[in-house]
Formats: sequence, structure tokens, C-alpha cells
Amino acid sequence: MEGNKTFVEADLREALIDARWPLALDIINGPLMAGMAEVGRLFNDNQLIVAEVLQSAEVMKAAVSFLEPNMDQSEITSRGRILLATVKGDVHDIGKNLVSIVLGNNGFDILDLGIRVPNERLVQAALEYQPDVIGLSGLLVKSAHQMILTAEDLRAAGISAPLLVGGAALTRRFTHRRIADAYEGFCTYGRDAMSALDLVDRLTNSEKRGRLETEIEHSVATDQAHEDVPKKGRLKAKTPVTIASINRNIIVPSPPDLERHISNLDLDQVWTLLNPQMLFGKHLGLKGSIRQLEQQEDPKLAMLRNVVHETQEEVRKGAMTARAVWRFFPAQADGDDLVLLDPDSGEIAARWTMPRQTGGSGFCISDYVLDNDHVALFVTTAGHGIRAQVAQLKESGQYLKSHILASLAVETAEAAAEWLHQDLRAQWGFADPGKTSPQDCFSGRYRGKRFSFGYPACPDLKGQRLLFAALRPEEIGVELTEGDMMDPEASVSAIVFHHPEARYFSV
Repeated sequence: MEGNKTFVEADLREALIDARWPLALDIINGPLMAGMAEVGRLFNDNQLIVAEVLQSAEVMKAAVSFLEPNMDQSEITSRGRILLATVKGDVHDIGKNLVSIVLGNNGFDILDLGIRVPNERLVQAALEYQPDVIGLSGLLVKSAHQMILTAEDLRAAGISAPLLVGGAALTRRFTHRRIADAYEGFCTYGRDAMSALDLVDRLTNSEKRGRLETEIEHSVATDQAHEDVPKKGRLKAKTPVTIASINRNIIVPSPPDLERHISNLDLDQVWTLLNPQMLFGKHLGLKGSIRQLEQQEDPKLAMLRNVVHETQEEVRKGAMTARAVWRFFPAQADGDDLVLLDPDSGEIAARWTMPRQTGGSGFCISDYVLDNDHVALFVTTAGHGIRAQVAQLKESGQYLKSHILASLAVETAEAAAEWLHQDLRAQWGFADPGKTSPQDCFSGRYRGKRFSFGYPACPDLKGQRLLFAALRPEEIGVELTEGDMMDPEASVSAIVFHHPEARYFSV
């Protein structure tokens, strides 16, 4: 359970001459698989974190590699074939990679088609590979809707292998109501890699699969029954749209220039604004407050900090770069429209119709633009070449380091956005007070705000198209996918406002 490879070979040599396991395959199917099952149990009981699961998978990989020369080809068996893909238009693959690692080291054969997989390619692979389970991944809401289209195309091709879907924007209800309705075969939702392992284990076992299908049917029926219960009380009248009251008697700061800037950012400066809660909590699985774990000298945090530090030392030699492009634009508010003017020609460079809250205070992003005002656009990235390095580490069995590198790249792009936004505030004439801490930045305790398409205040990703046309971030290696997501994944785009009353909200 410790993920320690130190004594693996010595232990396996003893096992090879132990009468309890006549064949090398017996060792894999016996104590090694039992060990991985225990890892799964401990993870589900919150006694292990993602990083420790990956370390255990590394041990499993090393053990199988050591035993393979002692096995005939005819002995090698598989628990099932799994086809994995991130759906069309989506570049996010950290979660899918975790699923691939966990399933691959629990006896399943994996065919991973990668990211931005068109439906026709997935259909072709499913027909050729004949998988026991198909796994679809996607991070954003747009990807969840793409899964419906993918399920329809799979059904049209006569494919009915169990379909397992996962991603941050998905829910069990959406899966069973929308995606399952579009598919011919069984379809369900997995919340994380270990949940996927449990589901795949049951789906590839005829007896367990029957019980799982019964459980899902009962769950769907229960949800339906709850929704069919009439709600008490009268229907509420439609709430009239409120227009937020924003102070317009503010001195408008002047930007330093209206030029387009491209820069390589200093990684050490950027990393001063690396968010530890996101890196160690969200990505690596530590529970609770990272600041409190630091104060408690938590050994798991200390171990992960060492691996992250080693990774940073390696990538700062050139394997990772942080780049940015930014520009200030003259800006106007035309009702709910945010209008940017080309600094050179004076023509309209972009016009977005921003959504307004239909309840609450009635906020709209365009409200934060004053007369004779400016906003800034920027894109940061730390993803150039990272995907290939992650794949290489994964292939060599360095699972934890591969996951840390992918996560570090994503959070470095976020830190670059934080660093650049702080620098833009200084350029704009309202630098943060000297006592401003990284935590203040993470919490948005500064003047102004930055908004990104795909988030609650401006959820429509299509807005990225005009931002990209105005800023041309392709020059720093960032492109839009057909789903209006940025590639590479470790990239951030934003519109920056200076208004002191700017705040985050949902529409």
C-alpha cells in the first residue's frame, strides 16, 4: 500500500519459487491483483489519495514487467478491452489518463484514442477493436452535450457496448436522462478513476453486470418518481429583469499603451502565485486545507512537495515555458453589449452580447465599462510540448510524475494569468498594496476582476472566437478547437476590467 518499488524484484523472486503460485500469472492474478483491490478499497474509504493510487500502480507496472519474461504468450490474459476517448472539441485528458492508468494496471487492455476524437474515428475504432466497455471523457458543459451526439452516432453504427462517461460538467441525472436515451446499450456515469474501475469490473462480469443494471434502473425510476411529485404552492410570476446599479462616478484609469505584447514569463516569478490548494488538493487529492496541512507538517504533503519540486527543477531547464499575449483596447458598453475598438483603426474589433442575471441584482459584465474606458485581453499558456512529455512518462511507468507534470502545467498557466493580471493592475495605475499576499490574489481581493468565457458570468464558449480574432494568441502556440476550447489545455484567456465594484456572479 506504500507504493514502494524498492523490494519488488526480491519479493517476486521468492514468489516465483513459492508452491502457492505455480505460474507467474498466478502471482499477478493472486497477490498483486488483491493488492490493487485493497488500494481501491482504501481510496474509496478516503484512506488513500490519488497520488498514492498512482504510486501503487507504478509498483504493479514494475511487478508485471519483471514477471513477463517468465510467462508464455499463451498465459497472458486480459480482464477485458476498454476503448477510451476525450470527445470531439475537448482537449482535457488528465482525468482520462488517470482512468487509463488505473484500469491498465488492474488487468484491462486499453486503447486510448486521445483528445478531440471525432465521432467517426470513435465509431471506426469501436467496430475494429470490439471493446467490452467504451469510456468517454469531457470537462465542460459543451462536452456533455457532445456526448449525446457521440452516443447517437455509436447507436447508428450498431454499437451497443456499455458506455461509461465522466467529466466535471456531467451528473448522474444528465447521463441517465440525456446520454442514455441517445444510446442503444447500457450507459452510466463514473465520478472518478476508482469509480470507473468498480463500474468496469462489474460491466465485464456477467453476474455483477446484471445487478448493476438493476441498481441503475431502480435509481433512474426513483429519480423519475421524485420529479413527478407535484410541487405545492402557486406558480411564481416571471421575475422582471433588474439592471444592476453600478457607480459610474469613478476616475477612469489610463492604460500604459495600446500595443499588442508577447512575452516569455519567468517561471520562478509565475510560480510564486501557484495555488497550492488547486495543485495539491484538486489535482493530487489531498483533503482539507493545504495551509493547515502545512502547519501540521503532513507527511503526504511533504512527499508530494518533494516530487513537485523535482518536477519544477527538471522543467525549468526548458521543458516548460510560460508565455503570454495581451493588449489594452478602448471599450464601450452598448446596453448589454461589450464593444472593443481596434486601437489602430478605431473600427469595432469585437462585440459580445453579454448575458444579464434574470434574478438577484441583475449583473452584466458590460455594466463595468464606463465612458472613455478600456479593458485588457490576455491569453497565457504553459502547455507547449507538455502532452508529449506526459505520454512519455506514462508509457515508462512514471505515473505519479506524469500526472504531476500535467497538473503543474495547468496550474502554471493559471498562475501566469494571476501574475499577468497583477502586473496589468500595476501598469494601469492601481498596483496592489504591498501587503497583498498570494492568498489575496487567489481570493480576488484586489481592484477589478477578470472574466473568462465558459464560466458563470459569460458561459458561452463561442465568445472565445472574437477574443482570439482580436488578440491572435496562435502566435504563442494556443489555438481554438472546433468546440471553442483552447489547445493546449494548460491555457487561460480573460477579459480584464478595472472597475472597483466588479464582482463574480452567475447568470
